[in-house]
Amino acid sequence: MVCITGFLLTLMNTQANQSCSEFIKDRTLLTLTKRTINKSNDIQLAYTRKIFMKTSYPIVISQPYKINNEGICRRVPKITCIVMVHTSLNHFERRRNMREMFNSTYYSPNIIRVIFLMGLTNNSTLQTMIEYESLVNQDIVQGYFMDTYHNLTNKGVMGLKWITDHCRNAEFVAKIDDDVFMNFHRIFERLKLIKDRRKYLVCNRINANSNFIQRGINDKWYVHRDDFRGFEYYPFTSCSGLTVFISIDLVPLLYKAALISPFFWVDDFYLFGILPAKIPGVIHYGINEHVSLNHRRTFNCFSKYKDKCELFVGITDPDNNRKIRIWDEIGK
Repeated sequence: MVCITGFLLTLMNTQANQSCSEFIKDRTLLTLTKRTINKSNDIQLAYTRKIFMKTSYPIVISQPYKINNEGICRRVPKITCIVMVHTSLNHFERRRNMREMFNSTYYSPNIIRVIFLMGLTNNSTLQTMIEYESLVNQDIVQGYFMDTYHNLTNKGVMGLKWITDHCRNAEFVAKIDDDVFMNFHRIFERLKLIKDRRKYLVCNRINANSNFIQRGINDKWYVHRDDFRGFEYYPFTSCSGLTVFISIDLVPLLYKAALISPFFWVDDFYLFGILPAKIPGVIHYGINEHVSLNHRRTFNCFSKYKDKCELFVGITDPDNNRKIRIWDEIGK
């Protein structure tokens, strides 16, 4: 009886030890399984996390043209200046006035040609009008991007691309807005140097670390906190985009730099700050005293002194016909 009892106790202890061992083993396996699952989830989360900002580049780099008047510069062997104008789709009158000024023989023997850069519209009637205007004047270049304020960088890069491809016979380039008046008498007289210089920008110069980066959501030139994080001022020398003169050799270099420069919507700083910073030896030559940012000053100077006005360029009030009145005064 004692033997039987002892045998039963031994058997029970053995089973208990086995059960305990199996329990510990199961707990250990469960713990390891949980760790494996958690680790797997961590790895999955690491590879499926949301990407809030994605690097993008000007879309015109890989896009064709909607309208391309590629023969503008081929009709003459040599062009003194090719003017690329940032214009809005519905500014028909402004473009008409500028054609009168730039295509005139008034500046002979210097030859000026102009291209008007624009994007797309959802308005089919407006698009038809643009296509007809292009057919008549053959000076419009239109890209596959919406014609909006935040696409001015795309418009500028498209201009660099077009000149690189179709207008290398120009002596120099001018980039302007369609509310600007240009005193080509002074320009041809005083800026002859740009024809012979290399890697040269002539403009209303803005020094590095002097132009405040606007961070307010309602600011005109609002810049997101993730762009130039940690900077209060733009870190490169640049130009105000009212008018910029570019030596012809620099245009393809700027376009090449755009191929490796992520998109930044503030076009003046992208085109004439970020891109030149990637090219060794670029010179920003300031003509700030010869640039008017006030349309009254522009009008008064040209009205009084005509083509002897010290201004090279000045902003106008084009919707008040002041540009035409200035041209009439100079042309007398």
